[in-house]
Amino acid sequence: MLEMNTIALKQLFAGEDIYLLKDEFSVSEKPSVTEQKVAEIKPKVEEIKPNYYQPKSKVVILLKSINPADSELLGKILIAIKLDFQSIDLIELDKTGEADLSQIVTQKSVNQLISFGIALPTVKLDIHLSPYQFTEKHGIKLIYSDSLTDLQNDIPKKKALWGALKGFL
Repeated sequence: MLEMNTIALKQLFAGEDIYLLKDEFSVSEKPSVTEQKVAEIKPKVEEIKPNYYQPKSKVVILLKSINPADSELLGKILIAIKLDFQSIDLIELDKTGEADLSQIVTQKSVNQLISFGIALPTVKLDIHLSPYQFTEKHGIKLIYSDSLTDLQNDIPKKKALWGALKGFL
């Protein structure tokens, strides 16, 4: 019978840790060793901190998603500003879900950020940018552009982006 209950509990709580406690509970002032271990394992709600994005390079490219044509265009943009895919952090919000970039400002962990179609408040940065305008805030060079897909066949937007990128270099 105990084996069937154990199997049912494992199915019900799949992926969770299960602890078997004694059948007898005694009232004592000092918690048992098992109770202490469970209390140590469970984090308190106020101890849980958001998962902030920690960049690996000094340049961050922010976009919703990237397809092969967008990747080719981004590669050309990077070459124009003397960078490559290995020297940047590429954040695709469709893959990562929510991103919290607020720490990059306080920690000064990034020098440059280019956003392709993503408003910065979306990633917890309280910075509002005008499209195709090079801006520097909190020691970070910033550019907001339309998405790479929107840029593909729009020569005036590409020229506007290039004008902004000249200050980025």
